[in-house]
Amino acid sequence: MSVIQIEQPADAVTYHASLAPDWEQRYQKRSFQMRETVLRKCLEGRDLAGEFWLDAGCGTGTLSRWLAARGCRVLGVDAAPEMVIRATQLAGSHSYFDQLKFAGVDTIANVAVGDSSLDSVLCSSVLEYVPDPSACLTEFARILKPGGLLLVSVPNRHSVVRSTQLACHRVGALLGTGWFKFLDYSCQQYSQREFKGLLAGAGFSLEKSLPFGSPFPRLAQRSRRWGSLLMFIAHKS
Repeated sequence: MSVIQIEQPADAVTYHASLAPDWEQRYQKRSFQMRETVLRKCLEGRDLAGEFWLDAGCGTGTLSRWLAARGCRVLGVDAAPEMVIRATQLAGSHSYFDQLKFAGVDTIANVAVGDSSLDSVLCSSVLEYVPDPSACLTEFARILKPGGLLLVSVPNRHSVVRSTQLACHRVGALLGTGWFKFLDYSCQQYSQREFKGLLAGAGFSLEKSLPFGSPFPRLAQRSRRWGSLLMFIAHKS
């Protein structure tokens, strides 16, 4: 049996750049809607008005706009220029446009922001694609004010859903199909203990973590065996 060779982008940035035209539509899917749901849950009861946020790996700015609509000033950065262009376009039609700024970066491990100048950082499903997550966390610690908030989500190593996706991806590769294409580039996953250690090494104290991202009903997502992602809520020590 011959194996079909599928041409693919050379790296994670190029891969995501190719998805920019349709990226916003992904937030119509339940799996992406959960990103907004868990963000809302993390910030429940917090007065966001006037806070200065970084959205690290902002994509087309969906979550940046969510924050700006609640009174935040937001700098969204992404390594894919196509994402930055699209994010700027989408923000232009909103009344809070002047609270948003989008910029390209070579890496989120090097952001042109002064030391201790931000109130909060959001990094949603990005660290799995970078070669050195610890360097990114160290950069977040540099730019956050003392006590500043970090919300960061990463793949859950112990998730049944994640394990199933990886198994299907391996089978798909043998068959020459592109099942769960993002797994060609998603190279990091963590247990709660592992990522807590990374956070501590960068100078963060963990408040709590929340599993999410399962295709199953919300009740099932309370278990770390089902949620494919873990959202960590941490503060700069």
